[in-house]
Amino acid sequence: MKKRNVIKLIYELIKLIGPFFGVIFLAALLGTIGYILAMNITVFGAIAILKFLNIPISLDYVWIFLIIIASGLLRGVVRYFEQYFNHYIAFNLLAIIRGKLFNKLRELFPAKLESKNKGEIISLIQSDIETLEVFYAHTISPFLIAILTSTTVFLFLGFFSSWIFASIALLSYIIIGAIIPLIYYKINNKFGKKYRKELGVFNEFYLDSIYGYFEILSSNNQSVRLNKVSKMSSDLINLNDSLDKKSALFKNISNSIIIIMNICIIIVGAYLAKNSIINSPMIILGYVTLTSSFGSVLALAELPRNLAMTFASGNRVLNLLEEKPLIKDTSNSFPFVFESLKVNNISFKYDSKLVIKNFSMKVNKNEILGILGPSGCGKSTLLKLLMRFYDVDQGEILYNNKNIKETSIKDLYKNVNLFSQSTYLFYGTIKENLLIANPDATEQELIEACKNASVYQYIKKLPHGFDTKINELKDNLSTGENSALDLQEYF
Repeated sequence: MKKRNVIKLIYELIKLIGPFFGVIFLAALLGTIGYILAMNITVFGAIAILKFLNIPISLDYVWIFLIIIASGLLRGVVRYFEQYFNHYIAFNLLAIIRGKLFNKLRELFPAKLESKNKGEIISLIQSDIETLEVFYAHTISPFLIAILTSTTVFLFLGFFSSWIFASIALLSYIIIGAIIPLIYYKINNKFGKKYRKELGVFNEFYLDSIYGYFEILSSNNQSVRLNKVSKMSSDLINLNDSLDKKSALFKNISNSIIIIMNICIIIVGAYLAKNSIINSPMIILGYVTLTSSFGSVLALAELPRNLAMTFASGNRVLNLLEEKPLIKDTSNSFPFVFESLKVNNISFKYDSKLVIKNFSMKVNKNEILGILGPSGCGKSTLLKLLMRFYDVDQGEILYNNKNIKETSIKDLYKNVNLFSQSTYLFYGTIKENLLIANPDATEQELIEACKNASVYQYIKKLPHGFDTKINELKDNLSTGENSALDLQEYF
């Protein structure tokens, strides 16, 4: 697993945004306007009070209250479109990334996927993708909004109130929006990675428990298995609780710092007023503006709770997208109808272990060849090489006297197939399962295939024939009948 530092990880995730940069900037701009509108309500409320206290204010009450009402209404509209654009980007990106992942899985299949944790793959294409939504919809835009809003307030306070107030504001924004989130993330990061890893292990174990339910029941192992599932589930819950407790702690720290900064502003304001450095109305407006401006940076302070898991997910997704397949498919294929297979002096090794050495064989059309040997001698590996799950280290495999590397995987699989000892029937009808091998097969071809597999009479006796749903009869099938219904070899 390639590990990236936070900066590189963020950079690579942002690169995926591509054509959505304009939209995300628009969302950030709308978010900034939204925060300023929300601050307007407080600031102009303070202006109304100052006017009521006979402080000279040029605006009359009508305009003050119109601005407050308009700011409240526009805040709702702006907030809606900000969230709309954020989620427009997020869900479109997730669809694009999900498509990239499935294409990559097809490219890596089957050799690279054999050694991977299946629960981890499911976790990756489901929960990891969904977790990235937090980054694209609830991280990039809030980060830009916090910078734009803080900069606007800093300049406003400096030019219209006091640069001392502006400096206090800047210090507050840096502590709450940068230092605290960074510390929180560093503490939380290992928990986030551990949670994603444990979730993948749990998914794998849970899937094994479902697929192997017959073996579990046969060995009377259900109570042990159930206890293990319960323990793993409890561990995940406890880990999540730890993340929640840390999130609550740092949220309280952020709120405490805001209170401390408010006290500092009051003390500084009193000093400035006493020494006639700034008049009281501007101190009050500066105080109100500053205290109402922390919303955007508080949003950043709460991000690390999810970012720890988001970055762990992002790292896993990027690792899969960058993974290279073991074989390189060719576009210069030769469509062929099987006539002969020749294996000339092939050798192959897994890592450094030699599995097959100088092996040769030949099979012609309509011939049946049996391969006999002790466990571990390379029989299954040979079959995988014939399917080009891997490429041989030396020697060559020839179909119709042409090297297997000269045909595309798609054309190869039209003529050559591998059937493992275990058979899986998909949810749906018998007919739908048969058509997986040949979607264009006619009714007569289905019948002929079933007759060749000696299962046609069985299907004919079923109430709905080929339209019988697998889940209605699967538990009543023998192993032979179950295998016979996987009729792809007869097409």
